[in-house]
Formats: sequence, C-alpha cells, structure tokens
Amino acid sequence: MRAVWARGRWARILAGFGVLATTAGCTGTAASEDSAAAVPVTVPMAAAPVEPEALDGPALRFKQALAEVGLAAGVPDETLVALVRGTCAQLAAGLPEEQILGSVRSVAAFAASVSRAALQGDDAARFYVGAARETYC
Repeated sequence: MRAVWARGRWARILAGFGVLATTAGCTGTAASEDSAAAVPVTVPMAAAPVEPEALDGPALRFKQALAEVGLAAGVPDETLVALVRGTCAQLAAGLPEEQILGSVRSVAAFAASVSRAALQGDDAARFYVGAARETYC
C-alpha cells in the first residue's frame, strides 16, 4: 500500500512542477496579446496499473510455440500479445520481411538470452514471425 501511495504522491509532486514550469513562462512583462488567450495546460495523473487479461486461444498457442524452443522466457503475456498482433498486422499489410523482423528482433533476442535458447539473433526473430503466422494470424 505504501508503494502505491508513494507513486501517487510523486506523480502529484511532478505534476505540480509541470504546472509551475508552464505558468512560470507566462509571468514576464513582455507578454503578447496571444498569451492572454492561451489554453490552460492540464497534467494527467499517473494511471493505476491494470490487471493483464488472460490469454485467448491463439495467443496461448503462440506463447506455447515460443516456450517449446525457449523464446517466451521473461516476456510478459501482454507484451507477447501486443507483439503478435503487431506482427500479424504487418504481415497483412505486406511489409517487407526485414522490416517485420526488425520489429520483433529485440524481444526475441531478450527472450533467447534469458533462456539461453538454441535459436539466437535473426533465427529467433524469424521463429517469432513464423509462430505468429502459424498460430495467430
């Protein structure tokens, strides 16, 4: 409970600094007529964390395909879902394979390094794209 309060407290403090920094520039004597009609700036508060949704059938099959070769380790489910949805959207749009690989390369490399998987680098990225194509798209 203390950690949640502390985050909220810091968000309010930082929001206050943002408001002060925004209004500090408006106090000069050389203000133009345009500054009088300026729209007030609102600083959003930090959003509360949202519970991740359970994986649906295709997303679960995608994660299982990755897990079989050690490429799901350390990657949160919500990241895997976002990655597979983005990959399928890129495939549907007909983007070049190298561009699609570039969008999954960092996540695939991270998962491969965490699990010490046999697939590394571009091979791991290619597996992510192939698994997305076969299990989710």
